[in-house]
Amino acid sequence: MDKSDGSKKQDGVIIVRLLGGLGNQLFQYAFGRQLAVVHNKVLKLDLNFYQLPQSKWAVRTYDLNHFKIQFQPATAQELAPFQKYLKQNFFSKILRRLNFLGQQSWRPYYFEPLGKNFTFNPRLFTARLPSIVYFDGYWQSEKYFINIEDIIRNEFEFIESPDAHNQALLEEIESCNSVAVHIRHGDNATKIAAHHGVLPIGYYNSAIKQILDQVPDPNFYVFSDDPVWAKENLKTDSPVNFVEHNGEARHHEDLRLMSRCKHHIIGNSTFSWWGAWLGKKPGQLVYAPKRYHMQSNIDMADYYPKSWIQL
Repeated sequence: MDKSDGSKKQDGVIIVRLLGGLGNQLFQYAFGRQLAVVHNKVLKLDLNFYQLPQSKWAVRTYDLNHFKIQFQPATAQELAPFQKYLKQNFFSKILRRLNFLGQQSWRPYYFEPLGKNFTFNPRLFTARLPSIVYFDGYWQSEKYFINIEDIIRNEFEFIESPDAHNQALLEEIESCNSVAVHIRHGDNATKIAAHHGVLPIGYYNSAIKQILDQVPDPNFYVFSDDPVWAKENLKTDSPVNFVEHNGEARHHEDLRLMSRCKHHIIGNSTFSWWGAWLGKKPGQLVYAPKRYHMQSNIDMADYYPKSWIQL
């Protein structure tokens, strides 16, 4: 939690809504951090999503408390003017859509246009913003924070030291040609699969084949929300370690392990996107799914860094 550097008087407040899992939270924070730097505003986060009833298909918890981030929690008084946009009813849905249709006016509430989660909007950094402005969206592109990459990498360091089990695995990962493989299957195989989709095993087989062609003696470390499915379907003659001891309650530890691997085969998941991004090393290979969503018309132009290989 924060505390801004105080180098000069800050001009107003940026409030960023956090919602979704850890990968989404990292994108939302990084977006807000650079926006606050550019506009010289205090960064505050709205954490109320994690007080709401959670979906039975995908329970999400606030997880940024494991990192060295800098922010202030938004107060109830600061959030009050924006509650009419955030309710889960028809009226609020209409207000959100009307708001982004009229975004030229730069109102205090800004809703990321539907279907634009993966496209960068440079105007957010050049526009004159109101004194207090609330951002509601996902902001899934490194272009939103690449100009403060060093700050983001520093603040996304872990506060807690790993336990003995994870420390031993970290040392093993760093001593070999480690490849993190992330298979998102558990929540994607439920009702939300109609939107997100489950990647075919052929994608993973193709990526593994390319790794075998380029990396001597690779060791694969598989992370999945459905380890039973992963064990039954992922086949290779190379050494494989299915990492499942941390579980959902400590999945930030899985992120730390993934980020220490030398190479990455990511899933259609922001969680493994961050595992690869935080794990950037010289010679790193990252394989990513070209088809990320069931809807093929979603623009993914700014989602993957240019060095990542899409299959």
